[in-house]
Amino acid sequence: MIHLKITTFVLLALVYSSICHGDICHINGLSQEDLKNLSYDPPSDELLSKEQDKKAWQTFIETYEAPIGKVQDWYNSIVDKESADAAADSFNKVVLPILKKLTGRSADMKKQALDIPASPEMQKFIFLRIAQLQGRLLIIFLPMQNEEKVSAETCYRGSTKLFEVILGLTSPSMIDISKFIESQNESKESFEAAFKEPWSASAE
Repeated sequence: MIHLKITTFVLLALVYSSICHGDICHINGLSQEDLKNLSYDPPSDELLSKEQDKKAWQTFIETYEAPIGKVQDWYNSIVDKESADAAADSFNKVVLPILKKLTGRSADMKKQALDIPASPEMQKFIFLRIAQLQGRLLIIFLPMQNEEKVSAETCYRGSTKLFEVILGLTSPSMIDISKFIESQNESKESFEAAFKEPWSASAE
């Protein structure tokens, strides 16, 4: 339990910093380059001691962690115009499903965590990790939406096609990205309230 409390404090601090502060590209000293290989410790052995919690963690990995890894790989693949064009073509298949799944405020993400059968402690851990993953997506897409010009020096790498996906005025993709970013405009108090409210006690 001590490990969970320490982890909770650290995750809350990281998540709040990533969601609520303006310096999106350098959060807690982490640059976008650092985030390419960023990994997090798994739950403690204590938290994984019950079979149901092991299954819950595997569900989280398959439903959230692995798809987010694919999104980060998608972003990291953008190194020139050709790869940026390819990223634009694959956006709907690779990025959009997980972007839509993670679009929502803390209360919405808590509902998703509660839908995974697990102990309250594991559900809390998963909720915090989901919020972390939202922060990782925000670090990718907020700067991309803030770009105003197509340039080889930007994340678009001179790709008009990718620029239109992210910023095109009539682009469904742009609307979905905007909805995700807007859903992250949440106060620290709102996030903490969602975390502190009662959790399911049905799992044994």
